[in-house]
Amino acid sequence: MSASLPAAFADLEPFAHLWIGLETMESRYRARQDMSFDALKQFYDVIAPRLADIMTHLDAFGSDTLPSAEARLYRVALGLVEAAQAVEFFTAARLPGAPYPHDVAVGGQAARSD
Repeated sequence: MSASLPAAFADLEPFAHLWIGLETMESRYRARQDMSFDALKQFYDVIAPRLADIMTHLDAFGSDTLPSAEARLYRVALGLVEAAQAVEFFTAARLPGAPYPHDVAVGGQAARSD
């Protein structure tokens, strides 16, 4: 994934490096824990208003056949999922009251990851 974002989203490029290499939900979750809240809020404030445009653009491609630039854009959109939790629910990068670091446990309990 070495190409830049699609031309219509070139203004989002400064944020791409935060998310493009994170292939799993767990890696994005951990990245959110390791970022400052201010960085997450800045990312959120820029990306959230563009989400509808991002999804419209990505809908033109099959999910298994995203070109490199669109695959990067998709990763940026997935990063917004993590940033939105921090901004909209926790007002913190880390889950309040949870041990740090911890892993995601869907349907179970979070566990320390060290």
